[in-house]
Amino acid sequence: MYNRTWALIDLDRLRVNYRTIKKKVGDKTKVLAAVKADAYGHGAIECSRVLKQEGVDMLGVASLDEAYTLKKIGLPVVILSPSQIDEIEDIVENKFIPTITNMPFAQELQKQAHHRERSVRINIEIDTGMGRTGVPVNDAIEFVQKISQFRNIQIDGIFTHFAEAEKEDKKFTLSQIDKFERVIEKIRSPKIEPVLVHTANSAAILNIPFSYFNMVRPGMLLYGLYPSCGRHLQMWEASPDADYQGQETFPTISVSPILSLYTRVCQIKWIDRGTSVSYGRTYIADKRKKIAVISAGYGDGYPRHLSNKGFVVIKGKRAKIVGTVCMDLTMVDITDIDTVNIGDKVTLIGEGMSCSQLASLADTINYEIITNICPRVPRVYIENGKPTTVKSILGEKNIP
Repeated sequence: MYNRTWALIDLDRLRVNYRTIKKKVGDKTKVLAAVKADAYGHGAIECSRVLKQEGVDMLGVASLDEAYTLKKIGLPVVILSPSQIDEIEDIVENKFIPTITNMPFAQELQKQAHHRERSVRINIEIDTGMGRTGVPVNDAIEFVQKISQFRNIQIDGIFTHFAEAEKEDKKFTLSQIDKFERVIEKIRSPKIEPVLVHTANSAAILNIPFSYFNMVRPGMLLYGLYPSCGRHLQMWEASPDADYQGQETFPTISVSPILSLYTRVCQIKWIDRGTSVSYGRTYIADKRKKIAVISAGYGDGYPRHLSNKGFVVIKGKRAKIVGTVCMDLTMVDITDIDTVNIGDKVTLIGEGMSCSQLASLADTINYEIITNICPRVPRVYIENGKPTTVKSILGEKNIP
């Protein structure tokens, strides 16, 4: 079922990562796990099940459809992005927690909740500088006070999104926190007391402890990836025990990637000097070369930007990509790698090629790499040290 290209998802590592994050933020701080975009490509249902077993408090998604897929997990589901008015009936009926960013939505939510004699828990997002969704910070106090007067709406949480918490210079992030705290201080009253106040994403969990309030929202950290691919992270990965100056700019906990990505060699051939490879003839051999064709391409989510500059790992050695990455196939130079055979495993992400390294070569971020791994790539789940389940477009299959 996974002889072509497949991803291994280590749920044992997910458990360890969660426990590491929980230890960092403390027992009194709740955790909302960001499992949107199919848990960043790792499998929302599978990851959410494990996180529930570990004691996570809530799940965060981006849409009503994503919320529906996780309903059976049995945890509160927060829809972090704004929903549409025509989705309100489903939100109320299924007890999802929507994010409120505008008054027309709030008024219709109150109307439908009242009609069904329901009390609906909500989150309110405040825009303190992200410049995306959320109630503008200057309007936030009045907005929250108006919402608090709706009898069928319960303000369960108030939050904001950081724009650049991963950066070494924390000046802008600190200004966001300051604006957010001012709003919280002014709205608090016997009638308005949000249960949850949250701002900290993965980057803030690492480096800004006073941003935790009483709940944090880890995403990338859960899956063992750091939210920065910059110089500091690369130095820390090379020597995590080093005594750095400005320690707050470095990862302060150690997590392990839970995903690795593999494919196989499907053809091997020698080409002569002057022979071109792949679409557009962007690579022409400068001497006789041995080329392996591997069964992965941008149709699997493997970046086309790696054409002529990326690497894969075969038999523990790096093989450079030659020519343009195709939809289903990619060519690599194995001239200096001995005894490569058709069917041999090729590492795209994992041993010798981290997701962050791949992202750097593809001129993107690690978030995009993992979320772009396509549904046609089977996910093989590992628990208790061994593969247990394969999930693919053919369905789900247990491994004996």
